[in-house]
Amino acid sequence: MSKIKISMSQINTIVGSLDSNTKKIIDKITKAKKEKSNVICFPELSITGYPPEDLVLSDLFIKNNILALNSIKKHTKNIIVIVGFIDKDINGIYNSAAILNNGKIIEIYRKTRLPNYGVFDEKRYFHSGSKVVVIQKNDIKIGISICEDIWDDYEICKLQSNYGCNLLININGSPYDINKKQTRIKHLSSVSKNCNAHLIYLNLVGGQDELIFDGSSLVFNNSGNVIYSLPSFEEKDGVIDLDLNFNEPNKAQFNNPKKYNLSVKEIDFQYMYTKERNKVRDITKINEIEDVYKALILGTRDYLIKNKFNKCLVSLSGGIDSALVTAIAAKAIGPKNIVTVNLPSRYSSDHSITDSEKLCKNLGINLINLPIEDAHRSMEDSLNFIFKNTKKNVAEENLQARIRGNIIMTISNKFSLLVLSTGNKSEIATGYATLYGDMAGGFSVLKDVPKTMVYKLANYINKVSDNYTIPLNIINKPPSAELKPDQVDQDKLPEYEILDKIIELYVEKKQNIKEIMSNKILRKKISNDETLDIIQMIDRNEYKRRQSAPGVKITPLAFGKDRRYPISSELKYTYTKFIHYDK
Repeated sequence: MSKIKISMSQINTIVGSLDSNTKKIIDKITKAKKEKSNVICFPELSITGYPPEDLVLSDLFIKNNILALNSIKKHTKNIIVIVGFIDKDINGIYNSAAILNNGKIIEIYRKTRLPNYGVFDEKRYFHSGSKVVVIQKNDIKIGISICEDIWDDYEICKLQSNYGCNLLININGSPYDINKKQTRIKHLSSVSKNCNAHLIYLNLVGGQDELIFDGSSLVFNNSGNVIYSLPSFEEKDGVIDLDLNFNEPNKAQFNNPKKYNLSVKEIDFQYMYTKERNKVRDITKINEIEDVYKALILGTRDYLIKNKFNKCLVSLSGGIDSALVTAIAAKAIGPKNIVTVNLPSRYSSDHSITDSEKLCKNLGINLINLPIEDAHRSMEDSLNFIFKNTKKNVAEENLQARIRGNIIMTISNKFSLLVLSTGNKSEIATGYATLYGDMAGGFSVLKDVPKTMVYKLANYINKVSDNYTIPLNIINKPPSAELKPDQVDQDKLPEYEILDKIIELYVEKKQNIKEIMSNKILRKKISNDETLDIIQMIDRNEYKRRQSAPGVKITPLAFGKDRRYPISSELKYTYTKFIHYDK
C-alpha cells in the first residue's frame, strides 16, 4: 500500500474576479499545509471562475489569469497544488489544470474533451489538448483530467490507468440539475472500477447567472464504492487519507501515440497520517425537493451578492408563486433585506391581501400595501379614445399587470432593489404571463420550476419549518391571475399535472408531437387538439422568454441556453401538416 493525503477545496468562485479567486485559493493552500496534506486540488477554471464565457476573448484577461497563477505558485512550498486556469500558446487558448510544487509549474494538463451542448460552448473558446498527464512518486501514480474528459468513453482515464495510475483526479465545473447526482454516482463508480483506480471527483459550488454548481464532490475506491463526499450547495474543504493499491500497467493497450502524448513527472512528498478523518456521508438518499430548494436559495443568494445587491423586492399577489419566492429569498439573504409590496386591484380577493399579510408576518417581513385602482382608472381613461367601440380582450386585463410592473420597477430604481419576478416554468412555457407586467424583474427564481414542483416546494418548506411558513390557504386555493372576475388559471390552461407532463416531454425530453399524443397517461386526460394547442403555445411564446429575466436552472433542459428556439419559424404554424404527413 502507498499512502497519500489529499485536500479537496470545493470553492465558490466569482467569474472574472481574479483577485478574490486567487486570494481564496492561496488561503486554502495555507490551510492544507497546516493539515499536512500532500496534495490540494481546486475546481475547473478556479482562477477565472466558470464559465468565463466571452471574457476569455480578452488578451488582457488571459494574461492576468496567468499572472494570478504565477502568484499562486509562490505559495506551493512542500505541497502539490492542482488548480484550474486558462493556458495559451501560439495556436490558441486552453481550459487547463496547472500542477504546482515548490514555486514551480511541474506540468500543465489541457482539457481534451470540450463540451458543446446544452449550456456549454467550450469549442467557441478553447482548443483541445493532446497530452496525457501523470505525476508520480514510487508506486503512487496520479492521472489528472478535467470534467468532460471523464465522461462518455473516458479515454484519458483509461490511458492513465493503462500506464498504472492508481489515483485519478478530475476537477470540474459541473452544473446541477435534478437528475445529475444519480448520473454522476453511477458513471463515476464505473470509471473507478474499470480503471482499477481511486477517483477524486472535485466539483465547483455556487451560482453563476442561471447555472448552479452543487459541489457534491466524491471520492471512490478502486472497487467503485464511494468512500468520501463533500456536501451539496455549500462551500467546503475536506481532507482524506488514501491507501492506494499498486496498479499494474497494461502497456499493450497504451498505444495511441498519434492522438496523445504521455507526460510523466516525478513528484516528492512525505506522508503524514491523520488520526481524525472526516465522516463519510450517506449519498444514496437523495431528496430531490430538498436539493431543488437548496439550489434555488444558493442561486438567489449568489446572484444578489455577485451583482452587488444588498436587498431585493417582491410583488406579493397572495398566490403560491410569489409566496414561494419570498420564502426562498428570506432564506437566501434574510427577511430584513426583503421589501414586499402588495398591489391589489378591483379584482383582487380579500384573501389575496390577508394571505400576503400572514405570510409576511410568519417570515418577519414588512408588507407595503399600494392599491392600483387610481392608476388603473387613469390609464383606462387615457385609453378610452383609442379603445372606443372595441370589444374588451386581454389588453384590458394585462393593463393591470403592466401597471404593477411599472410600479415595482420604479420602486426598484429608486431604492436600488433587485426585483425577483415570480413566474414559474409552466407559465413561462405557455406565455401565461404578461410581458412588461408580472414578467418584469431582475432575476426569475422559479423560471425553471414547473407549477407542480412549486406546490411540492411550498409543502416541503412548511414541513421543515417550526410552523406553517406559507399559509395553507395560499397552497390550497385555485391559482388565479385575478385580472377579471372569478378568473382561475384553468380557464385557459389544463390541469397543471397534465400541462407539466407535456412540457417535460416536449421541452426536456425533446419528444415529437406523435410521441406525445401517444403517451398513455396523456391520452386518457387530454385530447390531441388540446395537446397540439399547448405545443403551439410553447413555441409561439419564445419571443416572451427571450425578454424574461435570467433564472435558476434546475431541470435537465431549461429555456434559454439549453433550448434555443427561433422566434421567427414557420414550423410552429404548420404542425397539422406534419401530423398529416406522418400518417
